[in-house]
Amino acid sequence: MNDQITFWYQKRHLSYSGENQPSPESQTYLSQLDSDILTPIEQHFGPITITYGFTSNSLLNYIRKHSPGDMCPKIDQHAAMELNTRGNRICEREGAACDFVVHGFETEMHVIANYITSHLTFDRLYFYGKDRPLHISVGPEQSRYALIRNTRSDGLRVNGKSAVGDATRELFLEM
Repeated sequence: MNDQITFWYQKRHLSYSGENQPSPESQTYLSQLDSDILTPIEQHFGPITITYGFTSNSLLNYIRKHSPGDMCPKIDQHAAMELNTRGNRICEREGAACDFVVHGFETEMHVIANYITSHLTFDRLYFYGKDRPLHISVGPEQSRYALIRNTRSDGLRVNGKSAVGDATRELFLEM
């Protein structure tokens, strides 16, 4: 599996000293994310960088304390199948997710989104802009749901156009 998925935080959260090891259940989906999404993208376009990957309960607590932002652990699949301290799954959705950029396409991520929606099977894709990382997930539903998130002038992200299944292919064609 791509080590970037689990060690992404080492470039972004330098003072975090805890572990970020996935459970066997999470590992299954992280491996699927790597083989079904990341590897085909790397083979077609070139190297990728994970900007936000697997997030264990310990790392999630650290992020909430030190750099909270626009995140929704209950549904974003970054925690995969991990449990919180009460023994409940952190994310209600089964699967795993990461955010990434492709080298050479940092300002053309719509090209990558178009490739994913046209050629790969995925659960959810969140598009934040041509020059922003893509959020992609896999899971048992493989819903092929894509959502364009827009940023308002005050910096708040809001939902824009969305589509499901084959209709996702149309979202990124005219960008």
